[in-house]
Amino acid sequence: MNREVHVGFCEGVGVKFPRATRPLNLGQFKVLPKYMEAVVMNVDEVIKKYVSEQRGTYRLLSEKTKEFLSSILSSEGIVPHSITTRAKDPEELREKITREGEVPDALFNGIGDLAGVRIIAYFMSDVDKIVPLIEKEFNIDSKHSMDKRLSSDPAIFGYASVHFVVEFRPEMLKLPEYALFDKMKCEIQVRTILQHAWAEIEHDIVYKSPGEIPFRVRRRFACLAGLLEIADREFESLRQDEMAVRQAIQSRIKKVKIDT
Repeated sequence: MNREVHVGFCEGVGVKFPRATRPLNLGQFKVLPKYMEAVVMNVDEVIKKYVSEQRGTYRLLSEKTKEFLSSILSSEGIVPHSITTRAKDPEELREKITREGEVPDALFNGIGDLAGVRIIAYFMSDVDKIVPLIEKEFNIDSKHSMDKRLSSDPAIFGYASVHFVVEFRPEMLKLPEYALFDKMKCEIQVRTILQHAWAEIEHDIVYKSPGEIPFRVRRRFACLAGLLEIADREFESLRQDEMAVRQAIQSRIKKVKIDT
């Protein structure tokens, strides 16, 4: 879902800002009561099927995906802040179906985030290293994956995270512990700690809002998005400076050993 649909301004800079999305109100449409009953019944059936038959499997898929990702990152020497998992909450699934107006089929095709894994990295450079690893190790659903760091307008700030919808590759599915997940999709999100803080607060205050968010609130949120991107870059710069100092000290120690 494209959440960036509203543009505000901060210090003369255009800022893309997510507008709150309100659940579809069936009462606003002129439809026959029987049709409305059928829609509600179908959604209820989907939720019941998901809870009783699918949610446990999607929870296991998210955990196995986390294990696989942890192994990949460890082998590359990448230490994330955290890796968390979840299977989609039934009420969130109900809201998604109602909002998008499409009831999924029995196999839940078309819903790529029933299983989810989120990687929180310390630095932007870590995100840059993690993204190609995911692209290499999984089959990527490009149509439903997106890199929110990239914008056609360099003056736009806002939600910044990389979202992948993935499946295990065929060679993985041949292994007994992964065979269960054939044709099942998992969403993987990758972001920095500061990007995560902004996204979580924005989600609670803005995205879940039942009404229009006042301009002054949108403006302040947009300003914070820009400030946090600057902070992310400063932390990255500090990391590079620290690494340079460490390398210089190691070089001097090595030179002293050689001279003695």
